[in-house]
Amino acid sequence: MIWDPCLARAVAAELGNRLADARARAVRFNRETRRVTVHFRDLSLIVDLSPGAGVVVLREASEPGPDAEALPAALSRVEAVWDERVVVLGFRRVRGRKPHPSLILELATNRWNALWADGPELRVRKRLTAAGSGRHRVGQPWASPSAQAGSRRTDELDLETWEQHFEGLNAEDARRALLTGVAYTSSLNAPYLLEAPTRKEGFHRWHRMYTQVAPSPHLLEMRSGLQPYPWPLPGTPARPARSLLQAMDEVLAAADPDASHAPATVARSLARERRRLQRKLKRLRQELERTARAGRMREDAALILSSLHLIDSGSSEAELVGFDGKPHIVSLDPTSKPQEHANALFRRASRLERGAAKLRDRIREAESELARVTNLQQRARQAELTPREIAALTPAPAARSPARPGPAPLPYRSYRSSGGLEIRVGRGARRNDDLTFRHSRPADIWLHARHGTGAHVILRWTNPGRPPAADLEEAAILAANHSKARAAATVPVDWTRRKWVRKPRGAAPGAVIPDRVRTVFVSPDPALADRLQG
Repeated sequence: MIWDPCLARAVAAELGNRLADARARAVRFNRETRRVTVHFRDLSLIVDLSPGAGVVVLREASEPGPDAEALPAALSRVEAVWDERVVVLGFRRVRGRKPHPSLILELATNRWNALWADGPELRVRKRLTAAGSGRHRVGQPWASPSAQAGSRRTDELDLETWEQHFEGLNAEDARRALLTGVAYTSSLNAPYLLEAPTRKEGFHRWHRMYTQVAPSPHLLEMRSGLQPYPWPLPGTPARPARSLLQAMDEVLAAADPDASHAPATVARSLARERRRLQRKLKRLRQELERTARAGRMREDAALILSSLHLIDSGSSEAELVGFDGKPHIVSLDPTSKPQEHANALFRRASRLERGAAKLRDRIREAESELARVTNLQQRARQAELTPREIAALTPAPAARSPARPGPAPLPYRSYRSSGGLEIRVGRGARRNDDLTFRHSRPADIWLHARHGTGAHVILRWTNPGRPPAADLEEAAILAANHSKARAAATVPVDWTRRKWVRKPRGAAPGAVIPDRVRTVFVSPDPALADRLQG
């Protein structure tokens, strides 16, 4: 779901009408489920910022849990920050001398967050997520995003200024000018405003939204899913809703269906699995798109081989005449001969093509699994799941093993290369630092997959020369296997001596800066770990 300033302002107005002077009892921040619950006497306000949700809904009154914080207060205000995706709920304490608190909901795409702040200066006391923690340090006053990044026009435009704002611009530049220079615009309403028959009609459309004239809540049916909005947007399928809060109930039901005829754990389990498969499919399709480079690599390799007499040895690029008769710049490896570089391009293209075939198989398997999970969700809503299916979908409680004294586990997994060298693979971000700086020697070889998170890998090597190519390649494949690029056909892996790796002060766990880096290109091989286990 996407929030924009118009939606934030309309939701704030609905909450203000529904919760005017409502007496609160407690507030609970649940970081595991990414939910904030404010328990009022007559109902509960739930802010669900979990992936796929991002909604604000009202539910029947419920009893606060033991981990909820007492909140003897009345809701005094609900307002949206001007031209921002931020809603602030202010409370007035009815007893005690503590500062009046506020609940701040930041609803910018991919940076959903909820903060609990005290006093008129809104000093942050609690965060739901770590997103934006650089701006929202506990104990520091909260500042709206516009206060730091600058804001769009604060004055109301007239028709003449509107027409001047877009004069002489093409469609792309007009969209950019609208989103960067006109308040209360977003990717949601930009097509509706820009595709008006005339500039005058576009201005009147914007002015109705800017002044919030006659909101008519609708649930838009967009490609990305259900989207509540204060008005229907012509050209987008939509159906009326009683209110935006009711529309968000439907969004929440679609993101995490409330299978009233099956255990809630089953519904959550299916929703999590469906989101996981959707993310997997997106990643696999992106990797498949990257394999399209294979054809270009083959063309470059063939062009190099046909023009060897025109290429100077040691060049990093050459301008050649392509097979279509047009000039073409080809990148080269200055450390190798042009013919060797062309042969390497042919081999890399072959790996990409083989990887594309595997990726298509994996995409078909993921699509089939996603269809199966979707079918199970529909059957769960209609109470058609069998007891055996419910039992299979209900996670078993984790068995607690008694604590056993013993040495702490090593921060790495150990493998033995085909040449007999030890390869150590880190067990996560925090363990990566231990492996790199406490369980390796300065002369060892350090490896890490480029452009992504992944394990640090250490190849134990003390000789001054370059390690054997086969052992280095196996260590690089393990680094690729234990990175987010494991689904790619080819992964660039950087390597250097461990003594050239440093940790910046205050850097996040696992974040380092390597120097004197070289790169090898490898194809992930999940079976390699079993062959090298030892």
